[in-house]
Amino acid sequence: MENKKELLVELENVSKIFDKKIWAIKKINLRIYKGEGISIIGPNQSGKTVLGRLIANQIPQTSGIIEYNFTREYALSSIGFQFRQTAWPDGFTVRDVIELYKGIYDIKDEEWLDKLFTTFEINNRLDKRLATCAVSWLQLFSLFLAFLHKPELVVLDEVSNTIGLDMKTKVIEFLKNYKKDHNATYVIVSPDKSIFQALCDRIVVMEMGLILSDDYIDETTLNFDYDEYAYKILAAIEAKQTTLKPDPVFKPILKKFEKYLEKFNADYEKLNSKEEILDFFDTDKILVMVKNINFYIQEMHTKFITVASSGLNRLLIEELKVSIKNVINKIKELSKTWKKHREAYKWKSYLDKFIQKIKPFFLYLKTDFYPIFKNKRTIIYENENTGELSKQELTKLRFLKKKYIQEEIRIMKLEAKILKRQQKLRTFGDAKDIEQKELEKALEQEIENTQSEEIVVGE
Repeated sequence: MENKKELLVELENVSKIFDKKIWAIKKINLRIYKGEGISIIGPNQSGKTVLGRLIANQIPQTSGIIEYNFTREYALSSIGFQFRQTAWPDGFTVRDVIELYKGIYDIKDEEWLDKLFTTFEINNRLDKRLATCAVSWLQLFSLFLAFLHKPELVVLDEVSNTIGLDMKTKVIEFLKNYKKDHNATYVIVSPDKSIFQALCDRIVVMEMGLILSDDYIDETTLNFDYDEYAYKILAAIEAKQTTLKPDPVFKPILKKFEKYLEKFNADYEKLNSKEEILDFFDTDKILVMVKNINFYIQEMHTKFITVASSGLNRLLIEELKVSIKNVINKIKELSKTWKKHREAYKWKSYLDKFIQKIKPFFLYLKTDFYPIFKNKRTIIYENENTGELSKQELTKLRFLKKKYIQEEIRIMKLEAKILKRQQKLRTFGDAKDIEQKELEKALEQEIENTQSEEIVVGE
């Protein structure tokens, strides 16, 4: 179904963090196609309104990419956003705001304006101060402004909550016709049943800043009841009967971690299976330390699985950081104690092998795994592909990106010099043909040199 549609908006790895600590949207990947009607639902504080504002380009994302494929050059002129906030500065009249919007969007279609004025009953309120208007009508006015410039994408936030039944029927008919006549795309936060039935064919469910589910609803969906669907899924979220999909960035990290963990488990089991020392794991000082390290590593693994499968939660991440640091310190403590007691130790050969084998795991935890959660850079900015790179590989990748950008800037400056030279030649004649050719040759050489460089990351 999706392949036959024209992609209008794409969100890739998009997150939104407020005040550097409130993670409202977490690594959202979403494709919106032209002509769709999307309903975004979820419990309070699930991130649905923030997602709507991100899609509408009303607030900037903290990380990730949002791409628009509009027919117009500027995204804001292609997006209509109906906001819930209805407070206007004192003294502003309805006419003042309309004239302001007409000037911003260069609106000259009088027939369209007349249709909007009639639909939203604007004419008899033009000279009223907005501060004196009823909240229900201000919601209608916000909707009117959203359609003033004939947007391709319309984002509505709880549009029907305060609209009277008589006006609601009129508005729904307008929204349906606009969708049909302009092949418009709707993203509607928390629509009621009548709005959903008229405009929507897809439901995105939000929970904890993540997309819990994304389903298409069409004529083939038998006996579908929107209210029942919404009630059941929200009740399941409330009862914690739903499971969030792991954050994509954690997939390669989890895979790499479990590769080391599997090796550690095998080494530990091999040591634990030695008959000579089996009975001393609860009494011998060194073996007790080994046993405790195994316990803390398994606990750390459990905490990591929780973080990866329940969304990006600051408290859970802090707990995981403490757990990782604890394992690192326990291994350090074992190594330090082993150096003191190694020579006189009864089972020296067994412990030598075990401690030597767990060194790569220790280095991974210290240099790669712990830094991910310490500075949160990978969690916020990396994606599923770069998430599996080591710290050293990521540093190299960022250096090469910076170097590439610097090369592009250098070439652009050189091109500007040639353009300036060409403009002078057009003014003063062809007396300096040789200098022009030399500059052009220099540019070609610079570009050739840049293209010939091989960039290899993470070999």
